[in-house]
Amino acid sequence: MDVLNAWQDILGSENVLTDAVALQAAKTATFATTQRVLAVIRPDNLQDVQACVRIANQYKTPIYPVSCGKNWGLGSRVPVQDNCVILELNRLNRIVDYNEKLAYITVEPGVTFRQVYEYLREQKSNLFISVIGGSPNSSVVGNTLERGDGIGPYGDRLTYVCGFEVVLPTGECIHTGFGRFANAQTTSVSRWGVGPYLDGIFTQSNLGIVTKLTMWLMPIPKYFQTFTCVIQDGSRLANVVDTVQRLVLQETLKSNSFSFWNCYKFLARQGQYPWKVMAGKTPLSLKDLKGVEPWLGSGALYSASREQGLAERQVIEEALKGQVEQLIFTDSESYSGLFNESLFIGVPSDTNIKSTYWRKKIKIPSSLNPDRDRCGVFWLCPVFPFDGQLIAEIVPVLESIIKSYQFEPNIAINCTSGRSLHMFIALMYDRDVEGEDRLAMECYDSLLQRLIQQGYIPYRLGIQSMNALPAAQDDYGKLIRTLKQGLDPNNILAPGRYDFRSDWSD
Repeated sequence: MDVLNAWQDILGSENVLTDAVALQAAKTATFATTQRVLAVIRPDNLQDVQACVRIANQYKTPIYPVSCGKNWGLGSRVPVQDNCVILELNRLNRIVDYNEKLAYITVEPGVTFRQVYEYLREQKSNLFISVIGGSPNSSVVGNTLERGDGIGPYGDRLTYVCGFEVVLPTGECIHTGFGRFANAQTTSVSRWGVGPYLDGIFTQSNLGIVTKLTMWLMPIPKYFQTFTCVIQDGSRLANVVDTVQRLVLQETLKSNSFSFWNCYKFLARQGQYPWKVMAGKTPLSLKDLKGVEPWLGSGALYSASREQGLAERQVIEEALKGQVEQLIFTDSESYSGLFNESLFIGVPSDTNIKSTYWRKKIKIPSSLNPDRDRCGVFWLCPVFPFDGQLIAEIVPVLESIIKSYQFEPNIAINCTSGRSLHMFIALMYDRDVEGEDRLAMECYDSLLQRLIQQGYIPYRLGIQSMNALPAAQDDYGKLIRTLKQGLDPNNILAPGRYDFRSDWSD
């Protein structure tokens, strides 16, 4: 193919992958996919990316950018549509700038959460990045552009990023905010710049390739506490949710600093399915075995002093008194190792990734790769108003649907603000069991349609659901169509990805 030769001239043949092993890996996700991948190309810098995009336009060959490709449960690095070339950006892995005083770091899309954590430690920094529950080797930029959730007060990642460098689908390059001006001194510390604010249109979109951005970092608190509690069963959930809502709204608890896990989410994180106890049968039902299905709450307090921390702790204890069992606090003074262990303080961990092996009958390997090991994983990410009664009503409905397909209802709820909750519904299964891929997809579709019918739209989509949302009631699709046509007239960038044009196929 002439287009492959053109990319090889720019990148070298070693960075244009067409062998069967590489292509098979590229089109493998944690659920069944049928998309054909033509090649994987691996640029090294901004100029390479621009050249690759121009070649894609010249030969009318669609490209699908990924950062590190660990979007497990939502499509990994598989394109939405057939016959794309994957543009893999993990060689752009430079930390471009860092400022301790102004608390920011500027990174390329190949920079991982682990890399930032280790870099800050080397700098003896008093700052930390909001990490994810997923792989430490995931891309900071990739997670940001997916609008993924972080852990801790800066977890609403888009609130704390600025200064995008973007390659447009034509190969042109722009810088958002003040970055477009020569000698601008505030590109990394001011989100808005002057004029129309563009950063948002490059998140969850196919309108540009972000090759650099600045992320703001949070100071490590003087006094840090984590705490856990147990909610005995779902009948108490409504009151506890409402209590936590008041605590978050008044900012005693920071946004993204408290979450609820049901018992199945907790068990999957701790180990694998109890095949012997269940005599090989599925699904596991703690309600049948134990009579209850408890929930676990976990949170963190970030305080400027011990006195402030103890006062905040007292507020939490009084608010939750009589509503939860086993309210346990751990503070950074009594356990100094807390700073080296907690996700809440920016320490990345792959412990949560082990849960993808929940239904597998193999020993969990030291090198975790759910795609390679055929772990079945779907993630569904709806958003809800922060209302206890609503959550108490919707959770049993979702649990019932999941159990009807013979899976465990693995559910977590993150307190993203005082007004909204993000829910993470996971379907964990074994892709090597015949029929499980189909059954899991049917379960996912049933859940999604039920949520949409009730008006609870996911805030993040996987490749399996890009076309699943209802049509807009206004001219949103027309606006997206106009933007896409203006920025990508040849439709070469990530066709189908968050592509809400009303008639985009023509």
